[in-house]
Amino acid sequence: MGTCDFSNFVTMVSPRLLRKTCFPLFGIVLLMWAIHAALQSGTINTAILGPLQQDSNSNGDGGDTIKRPGFSGGARHVQELTDDYEEVEYSSSVQEKADVDAILQKPWTFNKSAAEEARKEMFSYFNPYKIITMTSDDATVGQLQRFYHSKAIPMVDVPPGISRLLPKKQLFRNTRYETCALVGNGGILLNSSCGESIDEKDFVIRCNFAEMEGFSADVGTKTDVLTFNPSILNRKFSKLKSSAMRTKFLKRIQSYGKYVLWVPVFTPHFLPIDVRTVLTFYEKNSNYLKDVQLAFPGNVLPEILDFWMSKGVDEERISTGLLMYIIASTICDKIHLYGFYPFPEYNNKPIPYHYEDPVNKSMTTSEFNSNFRRFHRLPDEFVYLKKMHSAGVLQLNIGTCER
Repeated sequence: MGTCDFSNFVTMVSPRLLRKTCFPLFGIVLLMWAIHAALQSGTINTAILGPLQQDSNSNGDGGDTIKRPGFSGGARHVQELTDDYEEVEYSSSVQEKADVDAILQKPWTFNKSAAEEARKEMFSYFNPYKIITMTSDDATVGQLQRFYHSKAIPMVDVPPGISRLLPKKQLFRNTRYETCALVGNGGILLNSSCGESIDEKDFVIRCNFAEMEGFSADVGTKTDVLTFNPSILNRKFSKLKSSAMRTKFLKRIQSYGKYVLWVPVFTPHFLPIDVRTVLTFYEKNSNYLKDVQLAFPGNVLPEILDFWMSKGVDEERISTGLLMYIIASTICDKIHLYGFYPFPEYNNKPIPYHYEDPVNKSMTTSEFNSNFRRFHRLPDEFVYLKKMHSAGVLQLNIGTCER
């Protein structure tokens, strides 16, 4: 919807889309009026305004980023107030962590009725099986329903062969597990000795192609679903440009055993190069990857965002961890979370951002906090998960796993 037509906004616009279209437009109009009034009154000098430069959003959300010129006066004051507000808002989230120890020191008991009620409410917003994967029938060359924050926009120019890589039927449709482990990458897992506790669960979901070699005592080895952010190709495998990197990548994929490789896509309007690279690599090496089932989620993210917003988690992009929690809720009775702790220290000791980060890698609290708020609002997510832990819906494992 390109304009702010309020006649049918209740049925046409989600709260997030309304905020992204109409509210910003009102803000721009008010800002233009204020600048005009200031110019007329002589209280602001046109020389200090400078042009507003517009650039594409580097985080891949498909929006635009306004680069603010470094002018002084009221605009700087507004920016200072904004920064202060963000710090106060984040600090309030951090304060929620104060009673984590008190909560986790109490014996955790699974509440079946509360878990079923939470699951029922969640699934009233969306079809959870579309989050797990599309099927080969959903993928046709030239058009493919996408998984991102805009509603009902197809992805075009789908590469030939993708339908052969997707499952013919919905995964886990008639499957139910009693216990599931959802393993994040948080530094809280380092020296946790949680590996055995994780591996004993019936089903294990891991996030973002996490490293297990050298960390098995803390994170285990069992893997049933593994998420893969295609940007990892740039950061860890040099875009697969060399034969050595392609071999390294292949061995890494094979090292997890028999599992589902879940590849999310968040960039609108086109298939990112990284995803194309993964699909091409997978197809060329399919003979070596018979134990690896590719999964590509369907276009239900707008409804997912609406659900999490109703729970106080308001983000541009929901973290992979929360998306995997939805999948776990779909197929698991008892859900146990590991590695979900978005704070720079525990028991007055610093912890790394990821458990696989170098131990001697220093990171200021500000840098740590910035990472956890760069694309997501992980402290807000943590507050919700903590409430679910207290209600017996899920178990948050923080600290060491005592046998």
